[in-house]
Parts: sequence; structure tokens; C-alpha cells
Amino acid sequence: MSPRAAHRVTRAAVLAAALAGCAAAAPRPVRHEIQITAFVYRAPRVPVHPGDTLVFINRDAVPHTATAAGQRWDSGEIPAGESRVVVLPANATGTYRCMYHPNMNATLAIAE
Repeated sequence: MSPRAAHRVTRAAVLAAALAGCAAAAPRPVRHEIQITAFVYRAPRVPVHPGDTLVFINRDAVPHTATAAGQRWDSGEIPAGESRVVVLPANATGTYRCMYHPNMNATLAIAE
């Protein structure tokens, strides 16, 4: 193998190793359950990342929504006794609320 070809192989190997390291460092998507009871979003305070799944479970007798500030994501209507799944987009924001009950507000702890 010529020195020039060997240099190309070495550069390619270094690039492949760097990309593999980046992929390994990316967090895996996590599933978070958020209960809605007595007109309150109840969830443990955990950091969330884009790609994580939020499962909103409505325990109230009336429908609710979970809608991000700026409507960057939205659960749609969550009927009483049902649940809805939202996969957080890359532009997820920290705050969300119920479109039917504006006094229902919550914040996601967006991980850095």
C-alpha cells in the first residue's frame, strides 16, 4: 500500500472512531409517564431530551390537552380515562399547558 493510500485509510479510521464516539454519547430515548389528576399534571421532575416519549394519562372526568408553549408539540385531546403519546421534537420547549384549562401549567426539565 502506498503511503498516500495508508494516510487515507488512517484518516477514515479516525473519522469512523470519532463518529462512533458521538453516537455512543447521545442519550437513548426514555419513556416518561405524566398523570393528570385533579386538574394537575403529575410527573417526577426528570430531565427530558428530544426523542423522549411523554405518555399523558388523564385520570380526570373531563378531557385535557398537553400543549407546548408556541404549540411546538401537542398531545391533541386526551379524553377522560385515556392516554396520549407525544415524542418530543428537537425544538421542544420547557413549558406546556391544557388548552381547555389555562390554569393547568407545567414545565419539563429540558436536559442540556
